[in-house]
Amino acid sequence: MQKKQLADNKLLILFLLYQMDIPMTVTQITEFTVDKEYMDYFSFQEHMSELKEAALVDEKYENEQTRYFITADGEQVLSYFSGQITPERRTAVLDYTAKNKGSIKKDINVLANYFYNKENDYTVKCGIYEDSKTLLEINVTVPSKEDAKLLKKNWKENIPYLYGHILHTLLQQPEGIEEKSLEIAEALAKKKEKKKKEKKQ
Repeated sequence: MQKKQLADNKLLILFLLYQMDIPMTVTQITEFTVDKEYMDYFSFQEHMSELKEAALVDEKYENEQTRYFITADGEQVLSYFSGQITPERRTAVLDYTAKNKGSIKKDINVLANYFYNKENDYTVKCGIYEDSKTLLEINVTVPSKEDAKLLKKNWKENIPYLYGHILHTLLQQPEGIEEKSLEIAEALAKKKEKKKKEKKQ
């Protein structure tokens, strides 16, 4: 592979990570770089390895997946050489990030993991997070690994409905709650009044 093509491909990866501004998995990166035939998978792996070795790209383990992001040094290199990215590639990256940034960000913020317990069951931790703030987090215990996988899958795929339904249910006033509350309040008041009378006697 020619040196210019090598450099162009590395710049393309850096530009994609910079524009996305969200850590990405290998699958997400190759969906653009490889599937759109800017490079083959072997070349992609080689480029990523060299970018990591040069500290232009770094990785972190999150939600049972390794995700990659551009470093400060990577951004500096990109600023020096971004003019070498062809208009066609630049437009393609901008179009791709505009269409997919929301769904990739959603994938990061909606998390579900499961853990094996000593009691021979599994705990599934499900959460929704926004800018490091917890919107909702629950732990559910299920009897098998298959159940844990299914719960994890359903949580991530149905979160708009689940979050709305859970929130609505929790905030909804149960039927008859006002009458029951009034009855309890009246009973407590009578009990308090009775004690006062007993003390006076």
